[in-house]
Amino acid sequence: MKYKILSFSLAVFFCFNQLIYSQDVVPSVSNLFRYGNGKRILGSLKIPQTYFENLTDARISLPENFVVGFRLLYDEPPEIGDDFKGISRRYLEYNKNGVYIRAGNSSTLFGRGLALNLFENRGLAYDTWMDGIKLKYSSDFYDATILGGTIDFRDSTTFVRNEKYQIRGGNIELFPIPELLIGGSYIYSEGMLPQGNVSSGIPPEDVRAEIPETYLSLNLNNVSLYLDWSHKWTNVITDHYTSKGSGLYGAFSYFGNGFGITLDYKNYSFDILDPYGRNVASRPTRMLPFQNPPIVQKEYSYTLLTRPLHEVDFNDEVGYQLDAFYSVSDNTTLNFNTSLSSRHDSYNLNPDGYTFTRIERSTDFFPSTKKEFFPYFEIFFEGEHYYASSSLFKLAFALRQETFYNEFSQDKSSIVTTSIVVPVQIQNSFSPGFSLTLQSEHEWVGEKFNQINNDYFNQLITIIGSFFSRLTATIRFEYTTSQSEVSERKNWLIGELGYRLEDSHVITVSYGNERGGQVCSNGICKYIQPFEGLRITILSQL
Repeated sequence: MKYKILSFSLAVFFCFNQLIYSQDVVPSVSNLFRYGNGKRILGSLKIPQTYFENLTDARISLPENFVVGFRLLYDEPPEIGDDFKGISRRYLEYNKNGVYIRAGNSSTLFGRGLALNLFENRGLAYDTWMDGIKLKYSSDFYDATILGGTIDFRDSTTFVRNEKYQIRGGNIELFPIPELLIGGSYIYSEGMLPQGNVSSGIPPEDVRAEIPETYLSLNLNNVSLYLDWSHKWTNVITDHYTSKGSGLYGAFSYFGNGFGITLDYKNYSFDILDPYGRNVASRPTRMLPFQNPPIVQKEYSYTLLTRPLHEVDFNDEVGYQLDAFYSVSDNTTLNFNTSLSSRHDSYNLNPDGYTFTRIERSTDFFPSTKKEFFPYFEIFFEGEHYYASSSLFKLAFALRQETFYNEFSQDKSSIVTTSIVVPVQIQNSFSPGFSLTLQSEHEWVGEKFNQINNDYFNQLITIIGSFFSRLTATIRFEYTTSQSEVSERKNWLIGELGYRLEDSHVITVSYGNERGGQVCSNGICKYIQPFEGLRITILSQL
C-alpha cells in the first residue's frame, strides 16, 4: 500500500509539471517523504521502530481568483502521532476585491493568539486546524472575519486523547489612522472531552466556552506598542460548574540608529488552581488547545538551549522578557536577552494533609523570585561578527535557573536547576565551492535538592561541510556525564549527507544515535524518546 501512495504522489507531481505550461492554471506542489528504520530506546530496552511518511501538499490557482488545494497524507506507521492514509486536508479559496472565502481546512490567528491560534507542528504531532468556513472582508478602514467549523484535536503531548470542538466566532480590526490598529475577537466553543482512557466507559465531558478578546497596536516612528487582553468563561455542562480566567500580553519596542529594545509582558491566569487541580493536565477548564499566546521567552537556535528547563504554564504564569540588540559596526552585532516568570500565588498545605490554602499576594501582576512561586530566570548574551562576505564568528553565553517547590511536603523542600551554556560557532568560506561550519556547545548543569548536589556536563559538537551549494556533510557528536539518561548512554554520534537536485529536490540521509529529550515550540512541549538507526528525507517543491 505504501508504494501505491508513493506512486500516486509521483503521479501528482508529474501532472502538476504538465500544468505549469497552462496559462489559465497555475499549480504548485510540495512533497515530503520521510523514512526511518531503527530502535527507540527506553533504559535498557531497545524497541524496533520503522516509520514511513509521505505528505503531498498541492495548490492549484484557477481562473476567476479561485484556488483549490489538498493534502495527500500517508502516515503508516508515523514517527509520532496517529496512523493516517488518505486526504487529510482539502479546501477551496476565493480572493478578489477584498473578499476572501475559504471552505475546508484552514489555520487562523486572531491578534496574538489569546483567543484563537489554529496551527500545526508535525514535529510534535500537534494540529488544531479547523474544518469549516472562513470569510474575510478587507478595506482601507477595517478588516472583518467570521468563521465556524470543527476541530479534531488529538493530544499526544501528555498522553493520547481525542478532543472534538465546534467553534464559531469572528474578528474585526479597525484602522482609524495609519499608525493605530484596534481589534476585537469573540470565540464560542462546544467541546466533547474524554475522561480517562477510551476503554474506561466514562462518558465525555460536555464543555462550553466563550472567549472575547480586545487588542490594539500603535506604531509611531521608532516606537511601537501592542496590548492584547482576553477573558475565558468555561461551563462544564456534565458536572455543573463554571470557571473564569483571563490573559494579558503586552509589548513595547523602540528602535534607533543601530540599536533596538523590546519589552514583552505576560499575565496568563486562564485557570489558576491549587496543586491538586493544577496537576490534572486534561482538566476541561484549562486554556483550550486552540488558544496559544506568546510564551514571552526567547526561542533559541542552539541545540542545548532548545531543550528547555521550563515549560510555560499558560494557566498560571506572569513574567516579562527584555531583548536588545546593538550594531557595533556593519560587521558586528551584539544581542542581549533576559526573562523572569513565576506563578501568581503560593499555597500552604493544611494540617489535614489533603487541602490547600491559597496565599494571594498584592503584587501578583509581577513575577516573584521566591521559591514558593516556582520562579524561572534566564539571561543570554551573543556576539556575531562577519569577517568576510560569508564567514562569521559567534560566541554566546546563557544562564538559566528553574526552581521546583514541593508544595506537598511540610519541610518546604525545593529543587533548583541551574544551567550555563556557552556556544561557539565558526563559519568559514574557503572558496566559492566550499565552506565549513564548526559549532561547539558546552553546558554545565547543577541540580540542588536541599543539601544534595547533582552536577553534570553536556558537550555537543557539530561540523558541517558545504560543497558547491549542492552537497552537505554533517557530523554531530554529543557527550554527557549525567547518570540519569533514559537511554543509559554517555555519547551519541550521527552522520548526515544532504544533496540538492536541480534546485527542486533535497535528499537527506542520516545514521547514528540521537539523544532525544523534551522538545518545545511556542510553549507546546513533547518528550521524544532516543532513537538509533537510519533516517531518509526527500523534500520536493515545484
